[in-house]
Amino acid sequence: MADRIRVTSSNGGGQWWKSITWAGKAFENSGFVVETTRAGGFNDPMYRVSSSEADVAVSLTVGAAMAAKSVGPYTDGKASRIRALARLVRPDQHFFNMVRADLGVRSFAELARKKPVLHASIEFPSYGPGFVTEIYLRHYGIELMRDIEAWGGSLITSHPDTLPAIVDGTCNAILRTDTSAGPAGIAAHIGDWVLLPLDRDIAEKLEREYCTPITTIAPDFMRGIKNTEPCLTVTNPGFDLVISEGLPDDVAYRLAKALNETSERAWAAQDVFYSVRHAAETPTPLHPGAARYYREQGVLK
Repeated sequence: MADRIRVTSSNGGGQWWKSITWAGKAFENSGFVVETTRAGGFNDPMYRVSSSEADVAVSLTVGAAMAAKSVGPYTDGKASRIRALARLVRPDQHFFNMVRADLGVRSFAELARKKPVLHASIEFPSYGPGFVTEIYLRHYGIELMRDIEAWGGSLITSHPDTLPAIVDGTCNAILRTDTSAGPAGIAAHIGDWVLLPLDRDIAEKLEREYCTPITTIAPDFMRGIKNTEPCLTVTNPGFDLVISEGLPDDVAYRLAKALNETSERAWAAQDVFYSVRHAAETPTPLHPGAARYYREQGVLK
């Protein structure tokens, strides 16, 4: 009888759903019986895998790494029993701290001092990336879930709802992870924006404690960005496919092998890609079975 594998994602999360169904198809092609579910918020897939209610889930890399370490919004440890199966590459998914140029704000310190009316796209701090935004804003004396509304602004907490708010001119700040293919990139094509740089000390703290690598965004990275110098920020390396630490080593090995050998294409979703060369590059500890497969492929020492 074939092994049954339960793959799961959250409600919404279009890229997540495409990525998990891409993985599920590869598992099916390798002989697994796949049961696919979709429910709950962005943290729920990791909770289901950690509690062994599901076998494979998808999350942003920084969220999975924080959950495995029980840091950030995951200090209760309820998502800590996850291990990495593979990283899916999503290039240039940075924390874009963008404000419309007409606000006249060029730094976080100036933002805190001027208190402009912001209609800002954000992620909830109860989710790993949103927690990171909350931490660096607090470093500059800004409380994400209090001050923006206190200054007369509003919070746009849905990524899909950000785009229409940009097009109609409502959204004037993006303080979240995004890519040039998402609302941040579209915003920079239809208006003038400024990127707010992080100071080195807070960027290093975020990298050290909350699994967000430091990066810089070049002034010409997106059309419409009015910075003249590179902008220091932190980034999210991609999506992690995570599995339960209790999954048998041989099953994890075969799942990792399936992704490399029986997936039907290299791209999982819009700008999410798989390569065995990068699959083991995850800050979430690899499952020993998956690690064995990557060592055999020569991509992990």
